[in-house]
Amino acid sequence: MMIEVFDDRVCRLGEGPHYDERTGVVWWVDILSCRQLWRNVRTAETGELPTTGHVGAAVPRTGGGFVLCLPDGPVLADPDRVITPLGGYAEADLEAAAGGPDNPPGGTVEPPHRATALRSNDAKADPAGRLWLGTMAYDETPGAGALYRLDPGAARPVRVLTGVTISNGLGWSPGGELMYYVDTPTGRIDMFDYDLATGELANRRTLAEIDEADGFPDGLCTDAEGGVWVALWGGGAVRRYLPDGRLDRVVEVGTPNVTSCAFAASDGGADRLDLLVITTAAGKETGEPGAGQTYLYRPGDVVGLPVHRFGG
Repeated sequence: MMIEVFDDRVCRLGEGPHYDERTGVVWWVDILSCRQLWRNVRTAETGELPTTGHVGAAVPRTGGGFVLCLPDGPVLADPDRVITPLGGYAEADLEAAAGGPDNPPGGTVEPPHRATALRSNDAKADPAGRLWLGTMAYDETPGAGALYRLDPGAARPVRVLTGVTISNGLGWSPGGELMYYVDTPTGRIDMFDYDLATGELANRRTLAEIDEADGFPDGLCTDAEGGVWVALWGGGAVRRYLPDGRLDRVVEVGTPNVTSCAFAASDGGADRLDLLVITTAAGKETGEPGAGQTYLYRPGDVVGLPVHRFGG
């Protein structure tokens, strides 16, 4: 199947697509242009909303609206766009230093480099409604970022992983017993055993490793068969890996900086998520044809999983 243009608006850094099966709308963000974009699959109607800062991700909430992942941390945006700030990453780091989940008192795990300017990057909700969100340094300082978890109703996120450089793709297996995670410069898609009841991670290991010559793993999503679809920054493609780590297919996008992907329904409904929406970035390429546009791929034999919403 050929790649199609889904939306020709150019994003400086398109990211974080997701599909709302209740409305038939695909949402995504343009991180560095401080905006959310949307397009209706059925009607082709489009629109966008501004954000108050660089928005690493906009994750839907069960009651409507979004969690906006801004540079200092997450905020709740109601459907009428009333903003409720939450505790930020700096507070979560202080709590962890005092005895949080990855750094007990007297421990040796260093907090992220707060002297370095950080921002939110990719984020997703798990099947139980918890939000997972990560950070990176603007200058990509190695190890400056972290991965956090925000539980529904919590006042602030909790730090779970440190030593992260570019916190990126997140996804869960169909049964929710595995969580997939990308720290881009490692070149790996990692996986954890995941406890849906508690949100705890265990047994980190590698699902697949990508050669630097083929690009760097970025955002990802999963399908109903347990396949993992990962966008390749600098690689101009999306790859699908089987649950055992074997490469199943390569989807050539035709522009270098492919950032993320998510499933949607071609009929605008909820029953069959048969489209893969692919975001890209204009990046530093001047005059690169198609860079920063959003694309569609029709897998044909594979359908996706519905998006999870944050429960807070």
